[in-house]
Amino acid sequence: MKKKNIRFSLMLTLIILITLLSGCSATPSENITTTDSTDIQTIESEAPTETTTEEDANVLHLETLNSSVSSWGLGHTIISYVGNNRDYEWYIDQAHTGLHSDANCGPSSVAMAALWADKNTNASPEAARKAYRSSGGWWYSDDINNALDMFNVDYEVIELKDLYDLRAIIDSGAIVIVNNSMGYIPKDDVASHHVNRFYDFDSGHYFIVKGYLLVDDQTYFEVYDPNNWDEVYEDGTQKGKDRYYEATVLMDSITNWYPYGVVIKSTKE
Repeated sequence: MKKKNIRFSLMLTLIILITLLSGCSATPSENITTTDSTDIQTIESEAPTETTTEEDANVLHLETLNSSVSSWGLGHTIISYVGNNRDYEWYIDQAHTGLHSDANCGPSSVAMAALWADKNTNASPEAARKAYRSSGGWWYSDDINNALDMFNVDYEVIELKDLYDLRAIIDSGAIVIVNNSMGYIPKDDVASHHVNRFYDFDSGHYFIVKGYLLVDDQTYFEVYDPNNWDEVYEDGTQKGKDRYYEATVLMDSITNWYPYGVVIKSTKE
């Protein structure tokens, strides 16, 4: 009877020891979380992915170009396209920029550049005009630079000797404000065409160059021209928005008027 009691006591002691030892094994605590394979897959699928909205905007724009190249008067086959587009609206028609709208190509170009650089900017043609030459009249290079400084836009003024200088700016991911004489750019009166000048004005003018296009054996620069005055195509798109100026005539219009460009670099990473 005593032996049985001893054996029972030993067995009970052994069970207690095993229980105590198992209590030291690695088990989840309140400060440690575990995730099974199903949870991992769920987390990975719900994690935010890096967006490339500007790249998407460029792809969509190129698709439009490919489907419209002939009807727009550009040619037949697109060889290449480089554009610095945004996934939000930043085009401005100077027609609606206040009392001095007829001379507001400079203030409108500055406001577009500021908006391209930062969609949350408070820049506007009206504010720019109020700050510089508020009584009206044409703007000059110092007015452009001062307004960009006022709106905290980083810029660099460089000489433009040929179309390759302008292409290099676009290739770098920047846009550029140019000042030219529109008389060097031929007028195209075909309603559906997006090529060259669509209005009668033929003197000094500011606008933005934002891309370039190689079609067949021709190079065009893609511009945001604020001198629109509510002119639209059949689909309602403004004629000054994404207008295509022949590279050679555009460079002639720049180098024979003011051979410099105000380069606006992107602040996006």
